Amino acid sequence: MLSKNRIKQINSLQIKKYRQESGTFVAEGTKVVLELLRSDMRIKEIFAVPEWILSNAEKFSNTIITAVNAVEIRKLSAMTTACSVVAEVYMPKHPNKPEFKKGVTYLALDGVRDPGNLGTILRIANWYGINTVLASNDSADMFNPKVIQAAMGSAFRIRVDYCNLPETLLEARNNGIDVFGTFMDGENIYNAEISHGGIIVMGNEGHGISDEVSSAISRRIAIPCGCDSATAPESLNVSSATAIICNEFYRAKK
Repeated sequence: MLSKNRIKQINSLQIKKYRQESGTFVAEGTKVVLELLRSDMRIKEIFAVPEWILSNAEKFSNTIITAVNAVEIRKLSAMTTACSVVAEVYMPKHPNKPEFKKGVTYLALDGVRDPGNLGTILRIANWYGINTVLASNDSADMFNPKVIQAAMGSAFRIRVDYCNLPETLLEARNNGIDVFGTFMDGENIYNAEISHGGIIVMGNEGHGISDEVSSAISRRIAIPCGCDSATAPESLNVSSATAIICNEFYRAKK
């Protein structure tokens, strides 16, 4: 039986402060936990009901797996419908800054605060082979449980660097890396020369790219609207826009 303190500690990982203190985060559900096998993530401990252990334990060699009952798994889970497995996972550490290379595509997120959007964007980046994402310090925490769920395993395979975004982008630009910003008045993405990759900057859900980040951008691009301006929505959801932009960069390189 799990102690009350252990349950409390796992529950505390729903909050960023306690994730940072422990250096761990929570992954829930069979799909998400099995995706850990396809990554370099280190698992601290798995909590699962006996049926799950019987079906999956042998896949996790050298991993501590603790059997819990239905009542305990509900206490551990933050999902609306309690799952069969919860894992405590060590956060990866990236002691060095990412090295930007010409011809490679990267993503940068400026104030993307919605966890669902961030998780979806990580999944999109993974799909298009983008391995590094820069994020402003006010963006959502990639280890937020809602991000982990929305990313469906992609958060385990993408390097996310939280940084002073204007400074990092300017440094990359000074080293010959194109920095593309998405703006309503930018160049039509379907006409732009983007085959050499670079850093794609996506802005905040409500306000777009900040003035500070705008100053570090070398290329302004836009997704053209296909309907009359009188009936057009104000903007696209940031994760939807990211998918369109990433697809065009991928297509241009191919």
